[in-house]
This record gives sequence, structure tokens and C-alpha cells, in this order.
Amino acid sequence: MPALKPLRFAFAFCATVALILAGGPAFAHAKLLSEAPPAEDASAPAATAPATPVTELRLSFSEGLNAAFSKVKVTDANGAAIDATAALDPNDGKVLVVTFTQALPKGEYTVSWTAVAADSHKTQGDYKLTVAQ
Repeated sequence: MPALKPLRFAFAFCATVALILAGGPAFAHAKLLSEAPPAEDASAPAATAPATPVTELRLSFSEGLNAAFSKVKVTDANGAAIDATAALDPNDGKVLVVTFTQALPKGEYTVSWTAVAADSHKTQGDYKLTVAQ
């Protein structure tokens, strides 16, 4: 019987390692993959396309989001908050859509976001947005 003790230990060790590795994806965090319009330039150069009014932002994340806890705040160069609402895209739970009550005027903005993934892990960040229309 004493010869079975090392085998039990080896089995328990391998099973524990396998469970840890299998649980890895459950601890993922929602990372910002892209934003539209892109950071630092909200309109296409005049040589390639006409400038269009910025009435919404679309933030695409690596994981599905919890809409109740995911937020976006947009402020102008003076720090004043811009009136907007944020909601998940009904066709893609990884995309947070920020809709403004009116088109953003020319200027620089800071977009601050908090994303809470469906597994409840929170990430946050910000980026600069320039509207050049």
C-alpha cells in the first residue's frame, strides 16, 4: 500500500494544475480593442473623405460587458461633462455605444471608460479624441 501514496500525490497534483489552467479564461478582463471614431482624430482628412458630425462613439471590447456597471464619461478641454448616454449594442454585447444629444463641436475631448466584464472583472481607461470639423 505505501507505493500508492506517491501515485495519489502525483494524480492530485496533475488534477489541480489542470483545473487551474482550465479556469484561466474565466479570469479574463475586458480590454478596449478599438474605438470609433478613433482616438485623436474624429473625422477623416478632407483629402480622402468629408468630415462628418460626431454623434456617437463605439467602444469595442475583448469580452462581453455588464451594461449596468459599464460607463463612459466624455469631457471637453475645460473638463465640462458632455451630455451622453451609454448602452450595449443590441447586436454585440462587446460594443458599448455612447450617443450624444447633439453632435460634438470642434475641439479636444477626453473619453473615460469603465468596463465591467460579464464575469464581473473591472477595467478602466481613457483616451483623447479630437474633433476636427
